[in-house]
Amino acid sequence: MKKTYLILATAIVAFASCSDNTYMGDPDFGGNTGNGGAISFGSSTPSLTRAVGATAAEELGYSFAVYATKTVSSTTSNVFAQNSYSASSNTPYWVWYNSSTANTTTSNTADWEYVGDAGNKTIPNSGTFNLSTAQDIKYWDYSATQYDFVAYKAKPVSSTPASVSNLTTTGFTVSGTAEQLGNLYIADKKTITSGDYGKEVEFTFRNAAAKVRLGIYETIPGYDVKNVTFRPNGSEFTASTSNAILTGTFIGDGSTATESYNVTFGTPSTFARTGSATPATYYDFGTFTSTDKIGETSIAPTWAGATSSPYYNFVLPNPSNTGNMILYVNYDLVNTKSGETIHVYGAKAVVPAIYMVWKSNYAYTYLFKISDNTNGATSETGGTPEGLFPITFDAVTETSIAGNQGIITTVSTPAITTYQNGSVSEAGITYANANGAIYITVNTDGTLASLTASNTKLYTVPTGTTEADLILGVKTKTAAAGLSILDAAETVQGISFAASTTAKFTPENNKTYAVEYQVSAAVLYADETEYNTAKGTSLDATAFAALSNAEKTKTPAVYQYKVIVVGNPS
Repeated sequence: MKKTYLILATAIVAFASCSDNTYMGDPDFGGNTGNGGAISFGSSTPSLTRAVGATAAEELGYSFAVYATKTVSSTTSNVFAQNSYSASSNTPYWVWYNSSTANTTTSNTADWEYVGDAGNKTIPNSGTFNLSTAQDIKYWDYSATQYDFVAYKAKPVSSTPASVSNLTTTGFTVSGTAEQLGNLYIADKKTITSGDYGKEVEFTFRNAAAKVRLGIYETIPGYDVKNVTFRPNGSEFTASTSNAILTGTFIGDGSTATESYNVTFGTPSTFARTGSATPATYYDFGTFTSTDKIGETSIAPTWAGATSSPYYNFVLPNPSNTGNMILYVNYDLVNTKSGETIHVYGAKAVVPAIYMVWKSNYAYTYLFKISDNTNGATSETGGTPEGLFPITFDAVTETSIAGNQGIITTVSTPAITTYQNGSVSEAGITYANANGAIYITVNTDGTLASLTASNTKLYTVPTGTTEADLILGVKTKTAAAGLSILDAAETVQGISFAASTTAKFTPENNKTYAVEYQVSAAVLYADETEYNTAKGTSLDATAFAALSNAEKTKTPAVYQYKVIVVGNPS
């Protein structure tokens, strides 16, 4: 007896972009399941934030590879493949896009076609798509207990795409530079059982690389910051470079490094580095877009590397990173009226490792904010006291899957880092009440400090207050409620905040806050003898006991501050 077949309906293509939160697909709000005949590839993505139609096709380079198997009586066989089933490697089918061709064939309901003889196929903008081997039509088989679908697209970079090999239903091996992986899109694996045969098959594509952008801005009253140079590999007072070079542990030191990864299909797909080469000790983000004075706000910084908006650079994934990132930077401070120039050397920031895990399909933004509170010195001579007080380091992590992240780290010793999910835009960073809690960590050159109600406090301060104002005591600070120390670990957008080393609060809009961390407590004179020796007095024990603690202070407490502007970027 002849088997009964029901032809697969439209297969949806969805894409999650690492840079702009868009998805691929044609909208199909009516729940249409295709032509009821041939398998066809299109899309049905009702979210208004998702790219559709020709825009979606353009993101994928107007074609993608699809591979599928079916399982009948515990036996797995190929469906979308040119070869018989192989546990180690298979040759996929290709699907190509041509606008205004929907429903011109039974295998095409949404401008995507896969049936045809070998040879060139016309596609928009790219001209032709070469189908090396003939591909035939495919149907649902209701005797199968399940189908497994996977898909990917490696777009060429300078005519050469990332190398893809060993394709199976579980994953494949990929090798390439950061830019090549940045043009590789991988779909989540879809397992379809008989209850959903005849319905649309939805693929969600994700980018294989991570994206990083790095900028710098300053907020020093009466001064411009110019001639910023970075110090590679911790050499604060030796050869400098105008490129933005950060010390740390990275897979590859720049855009030309090539690495191989094992891709495992999942939701989302995962990447595991195949090699065991020694990690790079620095990352070079490239030259700044301007050699003149740097930007003055968090939404108009001066960017490094990429030369056009939104200024992201592709980077190799670094998901297993456990090391901190360190910034060493020199710059000139130029008075806007007199032209007086102060050279600042060896300013340093430590970014905790928890913010340095670069994941595929995520985009990260790091902004360095130079304030009048820097730990750099104004002379290269050894023993020179550190001047102005810290730069602050702003870093934002944006995921195309579930929101944005905003991270700010002071360039100080110790460094205070603040983070808020959803605080990033294409232009920069703005903290806001609507984004919820701001998380706080303190890093003492690589170790997260234990925070307590005694050593970590929250204040509101007048608009325009800087970190130096607070250290010098020239601005009023008012105690603010709502700061708490985590008593249990919390994870936000893949960042793991540990109990006791993280504080948090929910801000109000249009307020300026200051986080205060006590670096060291005040030391008092032990007794009247020590006091009299130091002060040249002759107090007896009773008179010494009558002194206030402020009067008995031998060494004052040392505090570090981080100013947080909410709802009004500065």
